[in-house]
Amino acid sequence: MEIRPLTTPTQGPQGLDALGATAASASTQDTPDPSAGATTLEPAVKLDIAATSSKARFIQDPDTSAIVFQVMDPASGDVIDQLPSETALRNRAYESARDTHATQSGSLSRVA
Repeated sequence: MEIRPLTTPTQGPQGLDALGATAASASTQDTPDPSAGATTLEPAVKLDIAATSSKARFIQDPDTSAIVFQVMDPASGDVIDQLPSETALRNRAYESARDTHATQSGSLSRVA
């Protein structure tokens, strides 16, 4: 049994010879002049560490017993942001109530 390639390889430089043949010489490459049009760039990330006017607290949700992180406005007492969200807490409470109801209805005793 003889194993032959399906196509004939194209002849040309291989390995480092191919790299040298395709790369431009260093003398033909233009290097930018650092003094021409030099502008300062702004930082990619800006971090503001100034004191904020909000207050953070942790509470325990009474329906799900989950720990909730809230950011409050100290002036008005309103909740600005909350993790997990109120919707997620409602869904957890609903699932818990549904599971409790399913286990209670499964143990139904019939007495006449």
